[in-house]
Amino acid sequence: MRRPVILTLLLAVTAGIQAQVNPHTIDSLCNVLSIETDRIDDIDARHLTRIAVIKDAMHSQRLSTPEAIAINDQLIEAYYKFNYDSALTYMNRNIELASRHGLNRQATRLLLRKATLYAKAGNYLEAVHIVKSFDSERLADSLQADYYNACKNVYGEAGHYSTDSTLHHDYEELTRQYNRRLISLLDTTTADYMQLREHQLRNEGRLDEALEYNTRQLALTDTTSAKFSEVAFFRSWTYQLMGNREMEKYWLLRSAINDVRCSIKDQASLWTLADRLSEEGNVELSYKLIAASQEGLRQYNTPLRNMQSASVLNVVGHNYHLLTEKRNHQLRWSLGIISVLALLLAAAMAYVYRQMKRLAHARAELHQANLSLTDLNQQLNEAVEQLNLSNGQLNDSNRIKDVYIGRFLALCSSYMKKMDAFRITVMKKARSGQLADYLATDRIRETSDRELAELMDDFDKAFLHIFPTFLDDFNALLQPEARITPPRPGQLTTELRIFALIRLGITDSSKIAEFLHYSVHTIYNYRSMVKNNALGDREQFEAQVKRIGSHL
Repeated sequence: MRRPVILTLLLAVTAGIQAQVNPHTIDSLCNVLSIETDRIDDIDARHLTRIAVIKDAMHSQRLSTPEAIAINDQLIEAYYKFNYDSALTYMNRNIELASRHGLNRQATRLLLRKATLYAKAGNYLEAVHIVKSFDSERLADSLQADYYNACKNVYGEAGHYSTDSTLHHDYEELTRQYNRRLISLLDTTTADYMQLREHQLRNEGRLDEALEYNTRQLALTDTTSAKFSEVAFFRSWTYQLMGNREMEKYWLLRSAINDVRCSIKDQASLWTLADRLSEEGNVELSYKLIAASQEGLRQYNTPLRNMQSASVLNVVGHNYHLLTEKRNHQLRWSLGIISVLALLLAAAMAYVYRQMKRLAHARAELHQANLSLTDLNQQLNEAVEQLNLSNGQLNDSNRIKDVYIGRFLALCSSYMKKMDAFRITVMKKARSGQLADYLATDRIRETSDRELAELMDDFDKAFLHIFPTFLDDFNALLQPEARITPPRPGQLTTELRIFALIRLGITDSSKIAEFLHYSVHTIYNYRSMVKNNALGDREQFEAQVKRIGSHL
């Protein structure tokens, strides 16, 4: 049978997405997710503000029963994947309101949805009790789909987590029966029908067909809605069963990003993704995601979800601990190397000082020779000019070294003190059994970010002290519309720092990237972008930068 034209187009679009997914795409989405997790508090605050507006509407005026039920429905939706207890509270209020005013069908529909909420939270006894209290043959036709959907969800959740093989088999069979009945009642063009068919086909191992139905759902789903997270997560599940790890991770990332943006706390995307990233060795992002996931699950407040993510948390925590130990070892080696370099630098300073004294003596002798040998002045002018140029370059080099040597020694002393304090803190936490809690906080990452910011600030001040006219001279080499203005006086932008390092003689992009904590690719892009805006020949731009301040 030929596929409909729309489905063919949808499949072509998703095939195009699959073709475009590469490590760069995955890395970009990982960066987006990392940024979004840093904004979780602000996102949740906006969600709570929207909830507060709905509650204000409830208390600001006298409402009729239908109006009160409608507002409670809005609060149920707002809390449904945000906080289990609150969602249950407003659901119970609506059930009580509907029952008290004879709205039996509405009360029944809410009770059946409550059974699904119970099942997703792990309260299987309560959920089964609700669905068993109804006789499907006595329910109105308009409630049949709600009843079968509730039964499918309740027995599906109970069967999935049952440790009794007999119960597991029986519940799975009941789930399949209710799923078939529900499918027979739904319009085949609806997203609900397509999702049920997707689950059915995936359970039967017909993965390509399941993927087609998921593609149809995507076409009907707003990519900014909470529903999109669910559709994307199930798509990643299908790709996992197909063994396509890149596409699985791509859709897990899409799902997790949308979970964060929609303030969804009843989610599996974050901790599932954390598990995948931990397996691949991306321990830092994995730990960040599992921490965000645990906080979200704590807020949602159901033991089942915490139990599901516990094993992932243990693995990620162990890997993060190993990474920390490795970095501490590397840090100890770095401190040793810095100490050796400091000694070498002191020896270099002594050597330079002796050379300067020798040079000064030579210049004095030359001056005396010039006074006594005026007849040879004409012949020596060219040699003297060349010597003066060399002296200027040496003085420039010495001036740079003098400033940075002092700051380098101060930084070495500061970092050694900080590392000693960190070592003492770690030992204390380890002895008191609080090491894991200490490492789980954001203090280490915040300290690292702060130290990096201080290093950059120190570099900016030292450089501008040596080359006070660098900014004006640098901008003079650029086209007017491309000239760079720092965010505040005494501070350089990333582009300015790159060319400041080039002015100091560091031209290797890998060394610049290592110092500024960027990728080599990013440094290359910045250099190219600035050179493209050069006022003159872009090939001579960096050579001109190296001559800035040479007259000082």
